[in-house]
Amino acid sequence: MTDAHETNFRQRADRKLTQGVVLLLVAGGIWAALAYQLFAPFSIKRDSHGSIECASRVFYDDGEGEDRRSRLKTYDEAEGTRCALARDSADMLGLLLVSLPFAVIGTIRFTSGSVTMSLRHHEDELALEAERRAESAGPTGARPRA
Repeated sequence: MTDAHETNFRQRADRKLTQGVVLLLVAGGIWAALAYQLFAPFSIKRDSHGSIECASRVFYDDGEGEDRRSRLKTYDEAEGTRCALARDSADMLGLLLVSLPFAVIGTIRFTSGSVTMSLRHHEDELALEAERRAESAGPTGARPRA
């Protein structure tokens, strides 16, 4: 194998690894934005009368009482239609679906590049070990006594 071929091989593997990391970062950024939209309370500006405070889509008060039957309010019922429309769950689901190809392709690219580089390093170590053994065996091929 020539040095140019080896260099190109390692550059392709490194490029796969880098592309995988970038794609995973994109997916992670989308997931962070979704988590913020789900867990953070927010406010909506009204005309000139101030703003409406809305609880997060996950942590909202869904009713009084201890048993589950008394707590049957949906987010729309508990916080109001304006809050529900501002953080629409269909939009969040759409973003999640958009992030999946980034995550899957990023994982495949990262794994492929990482395994390729690991196997190449392993092959280099085996070649180096074989070279050391050949040198220590001497010119006749016999091993020196310890």
